[in-house]
Amino acid sequence: MNLGTLKKAAAVLLLLIAIFLVRTHWIEIVPVLEGSRRILSETRIIYVILASSAYLLSVYVFAVRWQQVLSSVGYNLKAVNLLPIMFGAAFVNNITPASRTGGESLRIIWANRSFGISYTHALITILFERLVEAIPVALLFLYVLYISPSFEKLFLLQRDILSLNSSLLVTLTLIGTGIGAWFLLRKSSFFVKKLYQDCKQLNRSFAPVLLLSCGVWGLDVIRLKLVASALSLPLSLDLIITLSVLYLILGCLPITPGGLGIVEGGLVSLLLYFGLPLASAGSFVFLERFVSYGLSSLIGFLYLFYYGGFKIWKDTKSH
Repeated sequence: MNLGTLKKAAAVLLLLIAIFLVRTHWIEIVPVLEGSRRILSETRIIYVILASSAYLLSVYVFAVRWQQVLSSVGYNLKAVNLLPIMFGAAFVNNITPASRTGGESLRIIWANRSFGISYTHALITILFERLVEAIPVALLFLYVLYISPSFEKLFLLQRDILSLNSSLLVTLTLIGTGIGAWFLLRKSSFFVKKLYQDCKQLNRSFAPVLLLSCGVWGLDVIRLKLVASALSLPLSLDLIITLSVLYLILGCLPITPGGLGIVEGGLVSLLLYFGLPLASAGSFVFLERFVSYGLSSLIGFLYLFYYGGFKIWKDTKSH
């Protein structure tokens, strides 16, 4: 059984489980749906507009970040020229269970067709973006794991176990990371060599890319806080940061298109654990996904249709 078949089987299994649970607990679900409808009917639209603006700004910042990296290797483009590609990639990520790889492939092909950017340079600049972005992501993970009061509460019972086995945990993590890095290097030795050759040029964009990556994560936290404010939910900044990190983890699981079902279930479960009523948690996740998933899918679809991106996407599959 290949990986694609396994993903489809997992998605079908999850769908069947969801249908079974809905049928079994329909009587309990109806009052929750009614409560969510009431909460959403009292949504403060101004905060929804601000949350949507924060999301759109974050996509533009992504475009600026890529433009900075491309300029360091000799491609002088404007960020606004890359914006359709970024939204198109978001749309592809939202409808394919391929984590972020589907959208990144589209970026590479589209950039080559529209601006003459070589496949190698496109891949290298995207890889460089991800490597630099790993720094703020790692800092957020460290904050959530070791500083966040929310995570301290979540893992209060396991704290002693973690402390006793911390050395083993670190060792296994390092071994796993080393094996993964070795496998990646074996599979992409040409691109790693090219990345090393272009290192001096790429280093010129390191500082702006790092700052822009931090800015994107800041906008992500602001968006979640604005969604909570739209529903008048008293979510602390600490819990918002924990949600943001969990959002990243669940969204990267290549099981369902755009993490549908996986992301919503994980976020709702976390909010329930911290005492939010089910109707409020469901309303928050619904509105957040409407802003981040629905808005990006709509705009991405329009850009793909207008710029002929669907043909490029078909060509991407052949590559």
